[in-house]
Amino acid sequence: MNDEAIIVFARVPRLGEVKSRLAARTGQMQALDIYRHLLRRVLGQVAAVEHVVRELCIFGDDTEGECASLAKEFNLSLAAQVGNDLGERMYRRLLHHTQQGRRSVLIGSDCPWLQSIHLRQGLELLKIHDQVFAPALDGGYVLVGSRCARPEVFQGIDWGSSRVMSQTQDQLNRIDARAGLLAHFRDVDDWDDWLAWLSDCKQAASSGSSLSVQCSD
Repeated sequence: MNDEAIIVFARVPRLGEVKSRLAARTGQMQALDIYRHLLRRVLGQVAAVEHVVRELCIFGDDTEGECASLAKEFNLSLAAQVGNDLGERMYRRLLHHTQQGRRSVLIGSDCPWLQSIHLRQGLELLKIHDQVFAPALDGGYVLVGSRCARPEVFQGIDWGSSRVMSQTQDQLNRIDARAGLLAHFRDVDDWDDWLAWLSDCKQAASSGSSLSVQCSD
């Protein structure tokens, strides 16, 4: 039995329901296209990690079967997010896997810079830490992992704000939980973030970096 899991949290791709900050600049159709690009990019990185349980956990009704098709294409199982807010939804899904003895990391679809090697690093850190995080440059985080999911880690957090990681650290200190940290990453929330990703892809292609191949995912 696999004792590790990687969970991807994503919204069902639907016009007008994803990337609202980006859509304010690009329009809803282009924002949806960008969201689909980011989601496929992340799923490709997850699919490259061997010997783990891989799961796409969606928010919203997959009426068109797009997420089911993506899960099949990238060899992930499909599950639904359950809970009243993001924190509760993440906690419940991590708890599902940790109760089965799996060290588990959970990521969103917003960070194309996150690669399979970082996912593996997160899982390795869970061998010596209770929790693991990859902080985001905007004050949130792009990866959270647990080997024993604790509800307190996800409570009292202003989700979507610049205080997410600092408030989470306060909670970790309060319950005396050991947390390992990966590097800080940028995620794609707005037009400047998207331009930064395109620029990094262009530079990688010019330098022959392995990222240039991955940018096309």
